[in-house]
Amino acid sequence: MTFVSERLGHFPYFDRQLGKPEWQGKKVLDFGGNAGNILLDPNCSIEHDKYWCIDISKDAIDLGRKRHPRANFVFYDRYNSEFNPGGTTDLDVPDTGNRFDYIFAYSVFTHTSRAEMLDLVGRLKSVLAARGRLVFSFLDPDYVPAGRTDSNLTGFLRKRIRDGNSLAVEALARVARSASWCSLVDQTLFVETEASCNGRNGIAHSYLTFYTPDYMQTLFPEGQIVAPIRDIPQMVQHCCIVTGV
Repeated sequence: MTFVSERLGHFPYFDRQLGKPEWQGKKVLDFGGNAGNILLDPNCSIEHDKYWCIDISKDAIDLGRKRHPRANFVFYDRYNSEFNPGGTTDLDVPDTGNRFDYIFAYSVFTHTSRAEMLDLVGRLKSVLAARGRLVFSFLDPDYVPAGRTDSNLTGFLRKRIRDGNSLAVEALARVARSASWCSLVDQTLFVETEASCNGRNGIAHSYLTFYTPDYMQTLFPEGQIVAPIRDIPQMVQHCCIVTGV
């Protein structure tokens, strides 16, 4: 079975990051939206028939279609070492025939290489409506979420290094402290270099990429970088908002 998420909180995250826009009549693409959990929020006012979800998990897409029959779900059989290792490398984003007022991508580019993120953002920008907005999240390695003592990177290092070797965690965190970006593939940290997707048995079981807000701004100078909303504790990622021309 491919990955099906139960995480909630996406609607208030995007709603507030965008300044609570008017959702009625707006076409929305939830890129990597899994089973369309954003529509489960009781306050979500996105119209189902104007909502599209594209995801690489066939099981999530099938569940989304059952839960939200008026919404639009598209399976995207693109390769991802962690979530869809049997998919097709560099497969283009499915053409829905629409231009979107809003495109969301929460915790999508945290699981890709930097090169893949840059490529996919370019493809998504091409299907934005005039003055539409693309909002994608990213993990700041140095950000400390509310109620925690570890930064994002240190917290994930503790999870990945299963033997609990605190010295190894601290050493790796020090290596990345001055870096603008890094990737954690299983237990291997790649600093400011594209990571290999090949982990145990040729598959990376966990692939995470982190970017500082300053570095993300250099990658997308036209974008607006926004910090996480601290009173939505499960949504710990910054976002970049790019407006279509």
